[in-house]
Amino acid sequence: MLDPFNLLLLTAALCIVMLFVLGSLIRSGIPGIRQWVAANGLAFVALLLYATRGIGPAFLSIEVANTVFALAIAAVLAGFRKFFGRPIPSKMLIGGLIYVAAGISVFHYGVESMTARIVVVSIFHAATCLFVGLTIFQSIGTAKSRYSYFFTGGAALLFAFAHVFRGFVYGIGADALSFSFQSTGWNVLFFSIGTLVLPILTMGAVMMVHDTMMAKAVDAANRDFLTGTWSRRAFLEFAEHEVSRARRTGRVFSLLLLDIDYFKNINDTFGHAVGDRVLVDIAARVRKEIRTVDCLSRIGGEEFAVLLPETSHSAALLVGERLRAALDQQISANIAGNKSGNPVRYSASIGVGTMQEGESFSELMQRTDIALYAAKASGRNAVFSTSKVVPASSSPDMAKA
Repeated sequence: MLDPFNLLLLTAALCIVMLFVLGSLIRSGIPGIRQWVAANGLAFVALLLYATRGIGPAFLSIEVANTVFALAIAAVLAGFRKFFGRPIPSKMLIGGLIYVAAGISVFHYGVESMTARIVVVSIFHAATCLFVGLTIFQSIGTAKSRYSYFFTGGAALLFAFAHVFRGFVYGIGADALSFSFQSTGWNVLFFSIGTLVLPILTMGAVMMVHDTMMAKAVDAANRDFLTGTWSRRAFLEFAEHEVSRARRTGRVFSLLLLDIDYFKNINDTFGHAVGDRVLVDIAARVRKEIRTVDCLSRIGGEEFAVLLPETSHSAALLVGERLRAALDQQISANIAGNKSGNPVRYSASIGVGTMQEGESFSELMQRTDIALYAAKASGRNAVFSTSKVVPASSSPDMAKA
């Protein structure tokens, strides 16, 4: 039979299930999970204390149970704030808990009124659920998959409304209760809402954690582990999207191919650890010189590519020369792994190409690769173009691409 007491025991069981689910996610290191674990543990304790109503001391089943359950709801809010990297409103939550404990005590030992106690608790739960919902919807712009955000935020706002309505119903005396587990229609409905808030919000939190873990896994698969640049596979996907967009809008884009000069000599002379440090340094310097919309990828051992959306050939040549100058560097002799004691000097040769009408991206890559090898053949540390003949750099000894 569906009654408040059975609902309470069912919710306690759900809290245990959620504890196991959340416990399996703790090692992910995602913020907020520990707070949600604490929330479900506290809720389980509170629900067991509620169940002692009429059996044990009234203080445990009324004051302590309501305060502990309010603390569990507060921990849920703290978890969502932590998850989104937002400050936890500690003073507000502590004030709310004091309000619940004091209100319950006043309407238990001062003026006995179960209705007033319900209103007190409903106000706190409504405010907390509202804060949870607002926190989620304020952060939804950062989500790659928004379904879990809409589900959880929407549920939180619905629970907030339900608690407001609950407080209103009992505030106007629409339902008179003689004891907590009385099976009136309103009591069963509101008891269901009150006890299921935590499991449903926790389920939403688990969905959001899952989405975050999936996004991290996809990002890791699409990134070069050493330099943090996009992988070759991800770069080619970006490129195909850019080809489609260029054909749709008629706007051109350009491609730069960079190859580190004499990289094998760097590895042979200084060791692979220093070679790796050079790759990381190059990726960092390139990022500083390009726009956020540009795509940087490590497509080979010492070869990088930069996709420049909506960039003309002349503009791409200027970017190429700016990168060449930025990559003509000398790294300190004190870097880790450098046992020679000598500074590490490196430079890069760069090929520049711009997408032509009817051309595939693989054809653009081939043309730009020819320009890159022409730059290396010219003596390296140079920028060569696929189109006309003149390299972007003004060195007199550079030949036509």
